Amino acid sequence: MGTDRWRVNRRRVLAGLGGAAAITTSAGCLGLGTESEGGGNDPETAGNETESDSDDSGPVTDAAETTVTDTDPDTWADVSTIRLDAYVGGWVGVEPDHIDRVENPTLVLVEGQEYELTCENQDNVKHNLAIHDESGAVVGELSSPIVATPGETATLRFEARPEMVTYICEHQPVIQLGDIQVVDG
Repeated sequence: MGTDRWRVNRRRVLAGLGGAAAITTSAGCLGLGTESEGGGNDPETAGNETESDSDDSGPVTDAAETTVTDTDPDTWADVSTIRLDAYVGGWVGVEPDHIDRVENPTLVLVEGQEYELTCENQDNVKHNLAIHDESGAVVGELSSPIVATPGETATLRFEARPEMVTYICEHQPVIQLGDIQVVDG
């Protein structure tokens, strides 16, 4: 249990650092502090980002739009196929539609239901997909082979069990992980 608290806190710190880096990097691209496109050095408008622009709990991975997942079990009731894109900064949901562009979405699985969970490499970095229990151990043999080139996929086929709590890339375990909630069927 102590390990889980460490991982969550570390995830928040890394997300904050990633957000700060993204803001710093994008400031030049947005023309802040220059006179390009709209007078970026106007002291009246400089730094007037919305709350969501400065929210450090937002996505770290550029392909993601949010970190908020719909975890209503009714939304997940008919889901049997889940697709994720693998980036070094995190998983990005593709399918079903309610996780599309969600970074490290929480997966809600129905106990005893069969699932097909597929990841696709998007960034030419080594990834794999594994399902871990509360202690951080792989559940059964649910750890995929490595996918190392863009477009390469790996799929896990399994029956949802209560001990499943996390899906993870074992090569980027601190930032490329998401929660699993197993609900009663």
